[in-house]
Amino acid sequence: MTYYKIGDKVAAKKFGPLEHDFSGEVEKVYDNSVMIAITEYDPADQSGINELNGRAVVRKGEAKILKEVPRTKEDLEAAAKEEEEAAAKVAKSGKNTRRRTKTTKESASSEKNEKSSK
Repeated sequence: MTYYKIGDKVAAKKFGPLEHDFSGEVEKVYDNSVMIAITEYDPADQSGINELNGRAVVRKGEAKILKEVPRTKEDLEAAAKEEEEAAAKVAKSGKNTRRRTKTTKESASSEKNEKSSK
């Protein structure tokens, strides 16, 4: 996963009210997404940009860094830690210990079978 920092210039794909790809600057970094202040966009998307108040929250996997702000030693350490946590999360998800619950359709059919057997 890419490490994002406030101030990075990023490009993102179209979504929602936008018909074209756009780019902007990272304003806030969340666990799995980033908030982008939209600066460059197609003029046809002006009403969509207004609707979004000039900002968009995009998944980290959907945003591409165009220009990074300088990284400090602490930033590089945080990036390494973030990647370790992501790898641990993926490894843990491979060990699915949760029980499968019945879907609504399965529950309804099992109740129907119980009633018919009585």
